[in-house]
Amino acid sequence: MVDREAAVSSVIGVVLLLAIVVILAALVASFAGGAADTKDPPPSVDLAVYSAGSGDDFTLVFEHRGGDQVRLRDLRVNTWVHLEDGELRAASYDLREELEKEKPLKFIENLGGTDVWRTGNGSSTGNQEETAGFLDLPEDELEECIGRSAVVEVAVYHLPSGVLLHKSSILLKER
Repeated sequence: MVDREAAVSSVIGVVLLLAIVVILAALVASFAGGAADTKDPPPSVDLAVYSAGSGDDFTLVFEHRGGDQVRLRDLRVNTWVHLEDGELRAASYDLREELEKEKPLKFIENLGGTDVWRTGNGSSTGNQEETAGFLDLPEDELEECIGRSAVVEVAVYHLPSGVLLHKSSILLKER
């Protein structure tokens, strides 16, 4: 006489082993798939941002002081102006979108219309009116901010790698 329960136990054991192997294979595949999806390495750059000029010639200057060249279309520039009432006025520019516009930011025009930002190249936001637009402020509000040396924070992000390339706090004041 054959013990039927012994055969059932081995079938259940084999099914359980197969389930464990399938689950482990799925886990290994998900980790391997995630490891293959890596971001581009960020460029190594030394950027500087400062205010310059006075009156109608007031501007923000952006300089590439050293390191790797950077494609403008890979950058996003964010600004936050600290207003007198404690509020922040934020502006954000994806430079890829700006390059595709018929009339891009003065910042891009002042780089000579090229998509590559190299060491030694600088640019500015233009005159006071264009700088007010860049900071998303009415011109008279920018004049007030300049008069009290308001703080503006500037951040430059490299989009393909998701890395912050530059962050600084500068004073809006005439020089």
